[in-house]
Amino acid sequence: MFKQMLAAAGVGGAEVDTELFTPGVQPGGLVEGVIRLRGGRVDQAVGQVAVEFITRVEREYSDGEERVADQAFGRVAVTGPFTLGAGRITEFRFAAPVPLETPITFFDGHHLPGAAVALRTVVDLHGAVDSTDTDPIGIGALPAQHVVLDAVRRMGFPLLRTDVEAGRINRTPQRLPFYQELEFGRSPHFPRVNQLEVTFIATETGMAVVLEADIQGSLLRGTRDGIGMFWVDYAQLAHQDWTREIHQSLHRLGALG
Repeated sequence: MFKQMLAAAGVGGAEVDTELFTPGVQPGGLVEGVIRLRGGRVDQAVGQVAVEFITRVEREYSDGEERVADQAFGRVAVTGPFTLGAGRITEFRFAAPVPLETPITFFDGHHLPGAAVALRTVVDLHGAVDSTDTDPIGIGALPAQHVVLDAVRRMGFPLLRTDVEAGRINRTPQRLPFYQELEFGRSPHFPRVNQLEVTFIATETGMAVVLEADIQGSLLRGTRDGIGMFWVDYAQLAHQDWTREIHQSLHRLGALG
């Protein structure tokens, strides 16, 4: 459906519509589609047409409050300045690379609760309000993410929800200004772990897996957070026991004793 764009001085506006050829993709893939602009009753100067990915990000402020807002990333310019003639329809094909750290929204054929990513088309109009057209897309888990998540699930941890948080994780190759957390509930096999959060920081050759466990305390020691990390080499993905790797990570965090 075409979305209205406002022309200067409120005179009849142009319209924009984006059609995606790629409704689902994995991080590192391409989202392809076509942008259609239809001129209004007057010629309009377009500064740029671009596409960008957006997701909902939680940000904690100094007053202790957490607010959720759309965060754009992976912006790609589709075309530079031109004049959109009155009543004229113009089309632009595009292919937008999906950043490897893009939050995933699907795992094992199921939507991850709380996860959402969309592609937004931005039309920069001179003398008018910028127009946008937003289309949701599905982001499937990478093979390495799938293997790790499947191992966590087989260890008895149920997936509860996901969120995306602003900030950076030390000692990782993170590039985006946010990261996704996948939150799991209690496992009967790990009674001391109240909650387990898993974060992936993917690169071209491998992936950092960050585990944050809320560990139940004792009479002498209160509940505490334990943070561990291990590396997944894509070339060795099929040659390692990832359930054992996660078990050892939890052991190093003191979640077993």
